[in-house]
Amino acid sequence: MKRAKEEEGSISMDRISSLPKEILQRILYLLTQEEATGTSILSKSWRHVWRTRPNLVLSDADYFKDKGQEFLSVVDETLQGYLDQGVCLEEIHLCMSNHVSVPLLEKWIPRLEPMGVHDFRLYVISRREVGEIVDIPVVFEAEPLTLLFVFNCDLGRNVPENIRFVRLQVLHLKNVVIEQEIFDKIASSCGSLTDMWFEECKGLTNINKDECMIEVGAPSLEMVKIYGSRIRFLGHEFCNLKSLCIANAVLSSDLVEESQVFFIDAPNMEVYEYTGPVIPYVSFAPTSGKSTLRLYMRDDDAEDAQSWFLRLSKLLQGLRKSEICLKIFHLARFDLRIEEGILMRDAISGGNKPVVVENFILEINHFSAFPFVLNGLFCICRPKNVTPHRSCYKETELEELSEFFRKIKKMIDSGNREIWRDLEGLTVERFNRVQQEWQPVINVAKLPESMFKEFRVRLKWSDRD
Repeated sequence: MKRAKEEEGSISMDRISSLPKEILQRILYLLTQEEATGTSILSKSWRHVWRTRPNLVLSDADYFKDKGQEFLSVVDETLQGYLDQGVCLEEIHLCMSNHVSVPLLEKWIPRLEPMGVHDFRLYVISRREVGEIVDIPVVFEAEPLTLLFVFNCDLGRNVPENIRFVRLQVLHLKNVVIEQEIFDKIASSCGSLTDMWFEECKGLTNINKDECMIEVGAPSLEMVKIYGSRIRFLGHEFCNLKSLCIANAVLSSDLVEESQVFFIDAPNMEVYEYTGPVIPYVSFAPTSGKSTLRLYMRDDDAEDAQSWFLRLSKLLQGLRKSEICLKIFHLARFDLRIEEGILMRDAISGGNKPVVVENFILEINHFSAFPFVLNGLFCICRPKNVTPHRSCYKETELEELSEFFRKIKKMIDSGNREIWRDLEGLTVERFNRVQQEWQPVINVAKLPESMFKEFRVRLKWSDRD
């Protein structure tokens, strides 16, 4: 019986081995790199078949730990095997975390185009301290390159005059030292770029200098993530843009002065996230999706709260067709003073209605400042849920919170009628972590210390869009 099964397995293997080479390679293409490599133990005839699959994933970190020289040999032998057999290599993903491997790119990359590679993805990850210089001029001449990820490196100065990134679609630089001139060369050569991702890139992070600037202008862009830099948008139409995430950055446009708000047309935007110390002068007008804004209010903003809320109003108007989540970190030590009637008039000029905000979260140190922030906020928008954010509540803080909720109820009748007249009602709710749901608070004067650690106020407006 056992021998019969072995013979049956041998016959089955012979049938697979007898398939045309093109079909065998397509089968290997659908396997993961680890699965494809595992076929080498099937038989002698299969020992090197995986090295002729049309796609390769080679990493000195995942598959060749502590064996740097073995990795170099495998890459050398594999690429040479493709050349010797005349086998077409369609895709290659190369991950390099060993500084010894990087110089060999000078040898490997020129081989790729003659082998038929049209999808080359390169990951260069330095395990050493930030600032290790990685001179990779040959990479900038790799036409098949579609993805480039560089982490913890200094790109150096040895960059060719002409960069041939004709197929590059994804560019991700993290903790990278890069000169403005080099970045400009890269950006101008990427006509097919869809994903742009920069995190804490030195040389582009000094937001006080005009020369340190990331210019975004490729109409093919679908995803942009930039953390820490000055950003200038070239043009106003980004029809393919679906996701934009900006943090600790200064936004501007080449078409307007920075004192004006400039709206960029992005009709297919699905995700817009902005975190920063100032309200951006460049806004986006998506037709749907979600918009998340995280803004800081400091002493300077509190002193000029009138213009701060007006700038926020203009930003929200551009996002009114999306689902908005607004979080304000109130860091000011002083109460806000605003001319509510003037702010309302300026905010709704031109027939604009107050914008609906799905969730409003206020990170605040003293609840006494909360009504002042709400007065300004209700002049320009209609939040559905208002949450005073605290990581935890002590007994004294619960008493303070109870007093706050009592005040908020009284403000409907005793506050400025122009601001509160459209508020039909509110419900105080607390989050039950056991049942994982929001539940109404019956008596806001007695908030329990256990089970309910998160609170919010649900608001009902008569003039909501």
